[in-house]
Amino acid sequence: MDWFVERRELTEVVHQRTGLRVQAPTFERGYSIRRDVPGGIERTWAEVAGDTLPPGALPAEVSARASELLSPGLRLPDAAVFTWAVQRLVDTARAAGAAHLDVLLREVEQHILFTGEEHQAEDRRRYTLLEVKAFHATPGGMAELWRCAAWPDGERMREALPELESQVEHMVQLLRESTPAVACPTGALPVVFPPGAASACFFHEVCGHPLEGDVVARGGSYLASRLGQRVAEPFVSISDDPTDGRGALAYTCDDEGHPAQSVPLLRAGVVGSPLLDAQSARRLGRPSNGHGRRVSFRHPPLPRMAHTRVEPHQGDLEGLMADIPHGLLVRHLTPRHMNLLSGDFSFYVVEAQEIREGRPGRLVSPGILSGNGLEALANIDAVGADLQNLFATRGCRKQDHGPLPVSFGQPAVRFRQLHVQPWR
Repeated sequence: MDWFVERRELTEVVHQRTGLRVQAPTFERGYSIRRDVPGGIERTWAEVAGDTLPPGALPAEVSARASELLSPGLRLPDAAVFTWAVQRLVDTARAAGAAHLDVLLREVEQHILFTGEEHQAEDRRRYTLLEVKAFHATPGGMAELWRCAAWPDGERMREALPELESQVEHMVQLLRESTPAVACPTGALPVVFPPGAASACFFHEVCGHPLEGDVVARGGSYLASRLGQRVAEPFVSISDDPTDGRGALAYTCDDEGHPAQSVPLLRAGVVGSPLLDAQSARRLGRPSNGHGRRVSFRHPPLPRMAHTRVEPHQGDLEGLMADIPHGLLVRHLTPRHMNLLSGDFSFYVVEAQEIREGRPGRLVSPGILSGNGLEALANIDAVGADLQNLFATRGCRKQDHGPLPVSFGQPAVRFRQLHVQPWR
């Protein structure tokens, strides 16, 4: 039997074409109980709405600390400073010549308590997310660029505001100088992912999901049967590390109270370890490695990714592009299709630039990047040392459990070739 207690608070400011919107703070408190019953597991959950826990809701060894954690009253600061920061970015974009700037600024604080028969653990998680999308009018319609960033709290975001304003100016300048876009090329081309870009979702999909413990336990992925086998060059290492808090999702224990651990998905090109919650760990005869995560107290834990990172090697983006006469610099991908069993994938190319004679050129129109996981991993021929982190503001969905916050870490990565084609 075990108990999971959660307190979650969220504040959000959004700017769109219709104007500025400040969302009323979201405040949720609740707990769940897991019991072993004949033939399986029984789970129940309850939301806490009043000032105190209902009498007898939790056992004495849990209720005292849970009552503290669930005490009413908001802890996040007022959204007024967020409103001011958003308006500064919008004004910066307008002054630079943008048609419009969409902004999402969100701060989240989550406090969890897990108590089981063998251990008790507690964790407090807080992060601030910023997402901006700049628009520029062209003869063919609106061109857009998207960027996001994350910090441990709103104070750190405010300190970074001058740097953020410079980044918005650069986005608008790139749009003005590189649009209208040229047609996305067709065929097998050298492809480079820059450091800290949304192209890092490639490794989340192609390496992370296939090595989640429930998938591995049922033999449901192309990597599950290749544990311990080489699939990439020795300089390719990929891990999922919830202990990396530098602009990334971090926690000290998972939602089952197990200590957070860095788990090697690929170690020196060899398929490493699955990401495990308690249930998948039991099925595979291994100890849990701190990846049992819940969407909320209303959901059971599942083996999930947290911060999926390509480990740095040597070189930088400029060096990786230097000897490419014609290729593609892909900054932003979104998943289109991933077949876990075969490893076949496709992604929408949302933002990319031509590489011409070793230098980035014009933006290209939307495209599709496709291939097979084993072939793509074997085609990585260089990994830089210029690692940067990126927080995925939209989160990751699995089954019917809704999105969970995740992040990526990526230096520059070069593929000998991947297949691209125009979309639309």
